[in-house]
Amino acid sequence: MAHPDFAALSRRLLGQVDPLAERLARRVREAEAELAVVPPEDLTAVCALHLRGIYTHLAGEGPMELEPVRANARRRALQGVPLAALLHSYRVGTLFIWESFVAAADERVQAVLLESVSELWLGLEDYSEAVRSTYHEVEAERELRARRDRDLLFDALLGADHARIRESADALGLPRQGRFHVLAAESAAAPRLPVPAVWRELPGERLAVLWLDAPRAEALRAAGPRFPADLLADPPPGRFGISPPYTQISQTASALRLARLALASVPPGADGVSRYGDRPVATLAASSPETAGDLARRVLGAVLDLPAEDRGTLLGTAHAWFAAGGSTARAAGALFCHRNTVRYRLARMESLTGRRFDDPREAAELFTALETLRVLP
Repeated sequence: MAHPDFAALSRRLLGQVDPLAERLARRVREAEAELAVVPPEDLTAVCALHLRGIYTHLAGEGPMELEPVRANARRRALQGVPLAALLHSYRVGTLFIWESFVAAADERVQAVLLESVSELWLGLEDYSEAVRSTYHEVEAERELRARRDRDLLFDALLGADHARIRESADALGLPRQGRFHVLAAESAAAPRLPVPAVWRELPGERLAVLWLDAPRAEALRAAGPRFPADLLADPPPGRFGISPPYTQISQTASALRLARLALASVPPGADGVSRYGDRPVATLAASSPETAGDLARRVLGAVLDLPAEDRGTLLGTAHAWFAAGGSTARAAGALFCHRNTVRYRLARMESLTGRRFDDPREAAELFTALETLRVLP
């Protein structure tokens, strides 16, 4: 509780709020150029409201009211006043209030001012925290609205209304013609891209429309044969799919379908970047998972019925053999086993499936079934 003399002085200053508010508004405006966007009468009214609340509280006639502070912080945030400038204005105001006490106090009251100064600075701390928290709330709301607006514009790119597609592209800063790619990524993946991109986050995936102007496209193409996968030369962990290039922004919906297929061709749980067409068999399986899964089970049915450890050994050996280009020796090296072990396991696969690895057509069926198991969850 404030000293009785300090409370009495606060009540006296409460009767002088209007002229004090005008002086405080001028001082704040002179001290903080960022507040130039605030109309003078608005700033004076806010100063009067705050001074009235503070003097009332220090006079012991009411609680510290923070709602006017929050309301002011919200309005200033919407007006574009930087947070640092707003906090500075409150420090200027607190110093002004202290000076008003010093100027109005006689010798007897001045002796108790230092005893009561903590009340004033504690109030500044409460005001500053209210300003910060409200300002951040407004920023979060503004970002949420902006993100929703961007999402609606992105979704319009995927529609069939060409007029809306053009309008959305203009609003998103994308040209209507150029060189574009769509990137599809697992939701946890957040790659850095060397080209402009417009992002859309959906449950379980993140999408981006990438735009390459002529100089960027040429520079990346010259950098290596993996273009456009080189757009993610140093990707974070996760799965990524990249569409083929397209030249009309109205083709984004079709490109998105191909990017999603490229993403689906990377086995679940693996890390990798796949351009559409990099993994044709896996992409075919991903494009028709129900049919592909059924055919894979028909080809490998007897193998899939084995106990888990035995099944995993045979499937892993077959994968290694195909990855080694059909070389038993290289497959054995990758599996750290003898070549005869690889031959034995492949023979078991042939016996269980009725298909031989040395027959090109039957080997293709086995490879397709194995790839299907890899990419389908």
